Amino acid sequence: MKNVEYSMVGITDDLGEVPEAENNADYVEFQLDKAQDPLDQLQEYNLDVPLIISNRPKWAGGTAVDSNRLDKLLAAASSEVVEMVDVELETITEHEWAEAELRENDVELIVSYHDFERTPDKLELEQAITDCAEYGDIARVATFAEKREDSLTLLECLNTASQRGTRVVGFSLGELGQHTRVIAVFYGSELCYAPIKLDSDESEYGEIELAELAELLETTVHGGDHVQLIDQLSGKF
Repeated sequence: MKNVEYSMVGITDDLGEVPEAENNADYVEFQLDKAQDPLDQLQEYNLDVPLIISNRPKWAGGTAVDSNRLDKLLAAASSEVVEMVDVELETITEHEWAEAELRENDVELIVSYHDFERTPDKLELEQAITDCAEYGDIARVATFAEKREDSLTLLECLNTASQRGTRVVGFSLGELGQHTRVIAVFYGSELCYAPIKLDSDESEYGEIELAELAELLETTVHGGDHVQLIDQLSGKF
């Protein structure tokens, strides 16, 4: 089997949690919208784990208000500890000027598409990935799985995109899609996201805590027959 390469991303709104993730995380996504004094936290951050920053509005699962959201994102992107910025597809298409300004900080762009209610059909999801890749270095998609076939649609789209050379990240939301957080790496997803600490009220979309996801991925990727392991994981979740 071809070597599977991926990077782990721990998610937090408190950079004080990063020491707990250093053994498992290649990156940390710092959620500016949920953080207290995020710019101060960035200024004080001195650990080796590089940061991805996001500043999600409410319609993309965050808490930021639109009035100064991009200004805060641009200010944070200028920090030398930030290597990537994650911005929503809708945001970057509405404010195309932000792409150039973000890139002035020598960061990579992850452009994200979210659907918290459904999984679009294959053609629509493939177009979303194409649109994300037009603006970003990495296209990221997360869609809700209402039925098992929805996860298959997502995985097929990841595979198609990665086979044509698009850098892509994706997983299905919800209980029925939880196993995709583990197996999507076999279909080209290059980043695996997990909260450093999982609160009980954050588990509705199938999140797996970072330490557990890292262990599951290590077992799945390096532990033997991945088809058999995928079957086991599907049963577990």
